[in-house]
Amino acid sequence: MWTPDLNPYAGPRYRAIADALEADLREGRLAPGARLPTHRELAERLGVTVGTITRAYAEAEARGLTRGTVGRGTFVRETRVQAPVMIHAPAPGLIDLSVNRPALLPQIRALQQTLTELPATLDLAALLNYAPTCGLPAHRAAGAGFIAMLGLPGYTTEQIVITCGAQHALLAVLMAMAEPGDVLLTEALAYPGLIAAASQARLRVVPVAIDEHGLIPEALREAAREHRPKLLATVATLHNPTTAVLPAARRAEIAEIAREFDFALLDDDVYGFLVPERPPALASFAPERSCYVTCTSKALMPGLRIGYVAAPSAWAERISAAVRTSVWMAPPLMAEIAARWIAEGTAERLMDWQREEIRARQQLAAGRLAAHPYRAQPGGFHLWLPLPEPWREGEFVAAARARGVAVAPAEVFAVGRQPTPPAVRVCVSAQPDRESLAQGLDVLAGLLAQPPSAPLLM
Repeated sequence: MWTPDLNPYAGPRYRAIADALEADLREGRLAPGARLPTHRELAERLGVTVGTITRAYAEAEARGLTRGTVGRGTFVRETRVQAPVMIHAPAPGLIDLSVNRPALLPQIRALQQTLTELPATLDLAALLNYAPTCGLPAHRAAGAGFIAMLGLPGYTTEQIVITCGAQHALLAVLMAMAEPGDVLLTEALAYPGLIAAASQARLRVVPVAIDEHGLIPEALREAAREHRPKLLATVATLHNPTTAVLPAARRAEIAEIAREFDFALLDDDVYGFLVPERPPALASFAPERSCYVTCTSKALMPGLRIGYVAAPSAWAERISAAVRTSVWMAPPLMAEIAARWIAEGTAERLMDWQREEIRARQQLAAGRLAAHPYRAQPGGFHLWLPLPEPWREGEFVAAARARGVAVAPAEVFAVGRQPTPPAVRVCVSAQPDRESLAQGLDVLAGLLAQPPSAPLLM
């Protein structure tokens, strides 16, 4: 029966117990699936109150370490948190508004032209061979140019690391910048892929309160003081899922808090290109302690899986090592396509088209959902739709799916076990054309206009 050694851990006893449980699991002293002592048994062994054990087990469950079953007890979780599966094989007739992906049309023609030109102008053998883990110098330079287009000039080639998209960039940064057991702060509602990456890196994820403008600096300061984090990961522009754009004053204050408590910033700016008049990137307020992440998968097309991480040179070397450990290198041929598009102006033209298309789709949504309050930005891929009483998000998602429309429920964005507001994320960019988007929005508007069906009495 498990009895933790609390001597190495400072702070409140309940947190020390959760810290010891996490360490024992990581180091193999506790096996996945193991049954933990009852609250009373462990309290007697450690000489603490039953209430302390209750808080400790609740803390461990919030970290994703344990699960409690009424009548059976508390058990160590057998698997790590996985990102919710939101991208499925196409279902006939399904209008999928659940995935944040860019609209596609001119990208296909641009790619066809590029692929016909490559063999005549390049040594393809060199692009099909191994390359440096951080990327070929020309491709890293293109990444610096792309980031400059997004409003952050001044990064050198040596500060850029190429990854297999932004999801891989998040994982590489977490692996490089934190150790198992370290604290990662993020918004109380966050991108599920970040939560899953943090779980893979065995980090403790702590939510920070948000409002309609995004991360609340006062809540961040309180969390930093209590938890002493290693990193803050945030989507400051077009927050996923609430669509908030963090004001410049808050970005500056967050940078000062990071300096005060000495933690790093992971600035996930994959949607920044959609808001031309956005505030300066969070990384620009504290470049010496920031890892800036962007990608071509959102700006250009999902299958072009190239991510760019900009960081201080010493950090870039550590992130490059994490790339080597996870995938060895991003595909040079794919990085070459991205670099060509950046150099030739194709990337900028495609982003201009994307912004215009998304604005038109948001206007379409504004007309279809005019009777139902929601949050959105004119150029955002998605909108955040609170559900009116008596709808509950599980009922709404199921009812929409039954009518051929998929949306993402708030619960998949929740950090830990905290309750979430009844809401859904609706992606206006996901469908191939505006006509099918309009059909899907009409289905949602029809559901919102009526209460859920009463259950059948048996």
